[in-house]
Amino acid sequence: MPDTRRCDIPRPDIPRPDTPRLRSWLLAAALLWMAVNNGVILWNTRDRIRHGYGDFASFYTAGTLVHRGLGAELYNHKLQWKVQQEFASEVETRQGPLPYVRPPFEALLFSVFARWPYVTALLLWTIIKLALLAVIPFIVIQGGSWKQPIPLWAVGLLTLGTFPEFMDLLLGQDAPLLVFLFAISYWQLATDRDVGAGIILGLALFKFQLVIPFVIVLWIAGRKRVLGGFAASAVAVLAISAGIVHWRGLLKYPRDLLALNQATGGAMIVPGNQVNLRGLLVFLVGYSPYPGRIHWVLAPVALAALVYAGLLWRKAGDRLLAEGFGLALVSVIVTGYYASDYDLLLLIVPLFAMCARPVDLPQTDRVTQYLETAGLLPLLLSPVYWFTRVQLHGECLMTIPMIAVGAALARRLSLANEGCRKTTPLHCGTGSGGR
Repeated sequence: MPDTRRCDIPRPDIPRPDTPRLRSWLLAAALLWMAVNNGVILWNTRDRIRHGYGDFASFYTAGTLVHRGLGAELYNHKLQWKVQQEFASEVETRQGPLPYVRPPFEALLFSVFARWPYVTALLLWTIIKLALLAVIPFIVIQGGSWKQPIPLWAVGLLTLGTFPEFMDLLLGQDAPLLVFLFAISYWQLATDRDVGAGIILGLALFKFQLVIPFVIVLWIAGRKRVLGGFAASAVAVLAISAGIVHWRGLLKYPRDLLALNQATGGAMIVPGNQVNLRGLLVFLVGYSPYPGRIHWVLAPVALAALVYAGLLWRKAGDRLLAEGFGLALVSVIVTGYYASDYDLLLLIVPLFAMCARPVDLPQTDRVTQYLETAGLLPLLLSPVYWFTRVQLHGECLMTIPMIAVGAALARRLSLANEGCRKTTPLHCGTGSGGR
């Protein structure tokens, strides 16, 4: 009786699809499709955007006050309202000004745009942001290390399909500028120019709630020379701010922020809308204007997360710079006090860098891959965000995939440390220590 369990007839070679390449093209196609949809939404809301419904109204107001020589009154709500009535009088959802909440030195940038009418200024600001998005991949990825099938010039613009950049364009925010500065700081760290990285991060202090914790992680990770450049840059922007609003106005600025945070009713800052643990806990516990008790719970969690990220990055060294940089960003955003949906655009910096990582790095296990997939897909696919925002009324739920991404990055660093100790224990973590 013939043995049917085996067959010795030679089979023709069937070409197998290049799975990583196919995945790249599928992701690019999905992002392109979502970018087109986002563009349609933006076009349909163009009237509301040009009438001043977006956050750019507050930037333009601050720039106008500085341009008119009224910088000392930058945080005067009555004067802000008067200026906004000049270009946003048709806004029906506000009975008062959309306040300017950033440090004074950023208003100096927007004073340049105040030379033009509001619509023209917004258009110029949008064009500049799109240009920054196109440039960012070239800053992060150096030396021809990009091996993906998608052209590098198209990668940055594909971020238009993600919800962080869509919200940035819809509101007229400044997320691409922040990402641009973080991309330069990554490039400086990758080329052993820690002082330069610190100087650039100091210029990003218009988002101090994200920058200062990130610098702390860098210090814990052994990048001590960053502090010198950061301190010099911080002093410079502090002096510029004092020159705009004077020292009395600068000292009053934290009090104004606290008052906005504690405001009830139509408050601009809603804790439950934050994409971080603070927002997630408020969403689960219940909305309140000033959830003070939650702060006491999150403070030790934030400190522990920053220390853990810094120590893990320090042990891994420079070979996993992208993973360490990404874990630091995730830790800062998730445990931070303020983190809006457009702030998640920062994650494209480590994501671009990881896509161009050397092929000789240690391979990850399946748990890490599952965590990365479970975290990155919801963050990249806009429909998931719209479901949480529109159907569940909780964009803070996007914190959950952020935590998954952070766990995956932590596992990458941990596995690399274990592999390093087994092979060359004398050289583990020596890349960034003592700088």
